[in-house]
Amino acid sequence: MWNLGRFLYLGAVHEGARWVWRRIECGELGEPQLERVELLIAVKEALETRLVSGQSERSISSYMSSILAFFRFLEDHHHPFSLTRLESHYLAFAEHLFIAAHKKPATLKMATAYGSAAMLSGVFGEVLDIHGSARLINRTRLKAPHTTKKAASKAAEKQSLENTFKLGNFLVDLKAGLSVEAVLGPLPITIPMRPGLVTSDQIRLCAIRKDPKWLSLPKDQWTDGQKKRHRAMMRVREPVSHIQGTYRWYFVNLRVQAEFLLFIAQTGMNVAQAKALGRSSLKYRPMGDSWQVRCYKGRRQGEVSFRIYQSYKPHLEQYRSFINHFFPESEFLFPQFDDCGQESQTRAALNLQGFRSFIKGMSVPWVPPSALRNTRVNWLLRRSSDIDLTAEMAQHTREVLRDHYERPSQQRAMGEITRFWHKHDPIQQSALTDSLIASQCNGRPEGAEDKPASVVEPNCVNPSGCLWCVHRRDIDSGDYVWSLASMRHLKSIEASATPARETVPADEAVARLSMMMEWYRSSSSDRRQWVEEAEQRIEEGHYHPNWSPIIEFLE
Repeated sequence: MWNLGRFLYLGAVHEGARWVWRRIECGELGEPQLERVELLIAVKEALETRLVSGQSERSISSYMSSILAFFRFLEDHHHPFSLTRLESHYLAFAEHLFIAAHKKPATLKMATAYGSAAMLSGVFGEVLDIHGSARLINRTRLKAPHTTKKAASKAAEKQSLENTFKLGNFLVDLKAGLSVEAVLGPLPITIPMRPGLVTSDQIRLCAIRKDPKWLSLPKDQWTDGQKKRHRAMMRVREPVSHIQGTYRWYFVNLRVQAEFLLFIAQTGMNVAQAKALGRSSLKYRPMGDSWQVRCYKGRRQGEVSFRIYQSYKPHLEQYRSFINHFFPESEFLFPQFDDCGQESQTRAALNLQGFRSFIKGMSVPWVPPSALRNTRVNWLLRRSSDIDLTAEMAQHTREVLRDHYERPSQQRAMGEITRFWHKHDPIQQSALTDSLIASQCNGRPEGAEDKPASVVEPNCVNPSGCLWCVHRRDIDSGDYVWSLASMRHLKSIEASATPARETVPADEAVARLSMMMEWYRSSSSDRRQWVEEAEQRIEEGHYHPNWSPIIEFLE
């Protein structure tokens, strides 16, 4: 894919990089277009400069995808591959992307269009020696799409954390069951799970493929071929001294992948950085409730560091012993076997696609590494309410944390609002006393502006006055809701006993109490249950002790 020489030939931009050279060698694409050499060499040098300066191979691959799209545009529109006309051709390509993203229906997402143009702007800016303040992309109509953060509901936040905790519990149980002795011992491997994680409270791992259905049949119903296959399976399942030549490397990969996800959740490290970590000579340094870990990274020719929680250190040490047994020569902290059972020599070998299918097959919610990091940051932010501390623990700046990681949280917002009003409430918590209707107040009656004229002024004697007192503080409890429902029933009795047809003070009190209970009903599922239970008690004639004597007297 990185060989730009194929673009010297007409039509090569529409051929796969793996197969195009066969057609070139057969002469199917004609002679090379030598006028393209100058542009291709300039682009090649710009990419090599980025690679030498420290950019990853994955980034260069992304550049190549955008460059390929640009070359296709040039060839499809019969534009020459010319270095002197590169700037004008880039602007034409950016306009092409803009139109594709804005037409209806759009054939390209705005984020994709801008990302591709921005990549090319950086590479071509180096080719044309354009200063960063005059970036090519700034001369186009493409703008970075602004994504508005949407607040997650309290139920969604709870579900997200529940899925994360369930996955974490599953990973801990899985790695505990995949010890060196279990991998080398008799098959199948039976791993106990804590209740509620899987249907049977345990999982059985035997092979990459599932057992055939005929194994569940009585042995006298097996064919001769099935019996022979069963004997071979039993021999394979016997304990071994090493995994070479067996498929037990699959269990080792499962353990490494589970440990990798736990490591991401514990450290919050970038996935690419974690894949490239070396494992030799880990050095621990206590730092409060956590440890700073240093290790030598061969490719960097130096040390890298990360932090872990103190309780995670024993788990990391057990994992090191595990990979020391199966990967004694590997330099990576998270090595993997390939499909042939041989150790892969590249850091990109840690592919979680198969592990994702394995997790979903166990009916466990899958949370990708990026979501684990994001959940970790927002959980820390919610628990600490300190954005500077959270940014430091996540190894980000305050701005990066706010722009890319922080999610609006209804639960955190409710907590902040509660703390704000507690701090700025003119009535201090220590000055609150019980009111006539089982709420709280400061004992200084004062009427609200919306109090109807027919209702008595608050006086700490008449309960109806409490409903329009500005110093009343409702209580967030089921008992208080029951008291409101009982009072409403009492006022309904009073209103029904009044012969007058016009609205009476008792009607106003009933409407006020109904409005208060409706707020409790619509605010949350727990409060809705309080209202429903209170109403059911009233129907059964079970009234709150504050109101039951007078209600029973009137009835």
